Amino acid sequence: MEFHASFLVLLAAGSGIFGGFLGASSACVFPAIFNFGDSTSDTGGIQTAFPTFSQSEFPPYGMTFPGRPFLRYSDGRLGIDFITEALGIPYLSSFFQAVGSNFTTGVNFATAGATSQAVTYISPFSLNVQLNQFREFKQKVLVTGKDMNPRIYSIPDAFSRALYIVDIGGNDFSYGYNRNMNFDQLKAYIFRAVDGIIALVKGVYAEGGRTFLVSDVGPQGCIPYFLTNFPNLRVSYDQAGCAIEFNQVTQHYNGLLKQALSSLRSQLPGSTIIYTNTYDIKYSLTLKAASNGFQFATKACCGIGGNYNYNFAVQCGESKVMAGKTVASTTCKNPSAFLNWDGVHYTEAANRIITRQILSGSFFEPSFPLGMLCTLKNI
Repeated sequence: MEFHASFLVLLAAGSGIFGGFLGASSACVFPAIFNFGDSTSDTGGIQTAFPTFSQSEFPPYGMTFPGRPFLRYSDGRLGIDFITEALGIPYLSSFFQAVGSNFTTGVNFATAGATSQAVTYISPFSLNVQLNQFREFKQKVLVTGKDMNPRIYSIPDAFSRALYIVDIGGNDFSYGYNRNMNFDQLKAYIFRAVDGIIALVKGVYAEGGRTFLVSDVGPQGCIPYFLTNFPNLRVSYDQAGCAIEFNQVTQHYNGLLKQALSSLRSQLPGSTIIYTNTYDIKYSLTLKAASNGFQFATKACCGIGGNYNYNFAVQCGESKVMAGKTVASTTCKNPSAFLNWDGVHYTEAANRIITRQILSGSFFEPSFPLGMLCTLKNI
C-alpha cells in the first residue's frame, strides 16, 4: 500500500502544537487519530479487503449521506465520522485503501465482523491483527520519512501524541451466542474480549501511544439482531422494549472492561486511558426515543417485516427465494425516524446524537477534557 508524504508533513507539524492543555479556541493537540474496531466504525476496510463481500457496497446503504453507498454500515455517517468532523479533520481512510486514501490525519484499522479476541469469525482481522497492521504502518512511515527527509525527527512524537480510539466487542457476543452459549456461559466467557482490548492498548503503548478512548458495548437487548436471532434464549422485556437478559450480559462485560482499564492505568506510566460509557447513552436514547425525535426505537428501517423488521436470512438490500417465493428487503422513506438502520447498526441520525453525547465529555471515565484539548465543531 502507499503512504503519503502529506502524512509525514502533518505529523511533523502537528507535534509542535501539543504543549499541554489548550483553550477551546486552539487547534487540536492530536496530530492524528488511529481507530481500531468493527463495523460500528469501519470506513471501508472489509470492502477493500474483500470486494463485493459487504452489504455496505450496495444500495440502500449511504442513502442519507452521501446519497450512494459510502462503505459504511449505515444510511450515512458513523460515530467515527462525526468525531473527525467535530475535530475538523478528514474522514479516516481504511488501512487497506491504497487508492484514493488520505493518511494525513490518521488511519482506520476497523473492519466489519472483527472480534476483540483472536478468532476468525466474520472477519479475519481481529484486534491482534489490527495491532500488527498499526505496527506495519508506523514502521513504513518512519522508514519513508527517513528516506525523504532525515530532519523529520519528530515523527515518533506525533505517534505518541496521537489519539487512539478503540470501538469493538459486539461480535464477541454474537460469536458466543451462535455457538449456543446461554447467558451464564457468555458471562463466564466474555472476559476474553476484555483481554483482547487490554492486549491492544498494551501493544500500542509499547509503540509509543499514550492517549486512548476505549468504548464499551451498547445495550444489545435493544437491537433487532439480538431480539430475533436467538429464540432458544428466553428473555423478559423492560419498559424500553429491550431484552433484559441480553443487556445484563452486556453490562457484566462493561464492568469487566471498566475494571481492567482502571487497573491498566497504573501499569502504563504516562498513559491516559479513558473508558467511554456508550451503554448509558444508547439505552437512554432508546428509552426516550420519542422525545429525541425518533418514531421507532427497536425496529429497523431496512428489512423484510415482522415486529422488528429484521430477518437474519434476508439482510438489508438483499433479495432471496424462500419457500419458493422471492423475498426482498424494503427501506423506510425516512431513516431519521428510526434509531436502527439494518437490524444491527444505528442510523446516521442516531449516530449523530450518540456522538454529541460522547464529545460532551459527560460519559468519559475518568473525566477527559476533549473540548479543552481541541476545538469542537458542531455536528
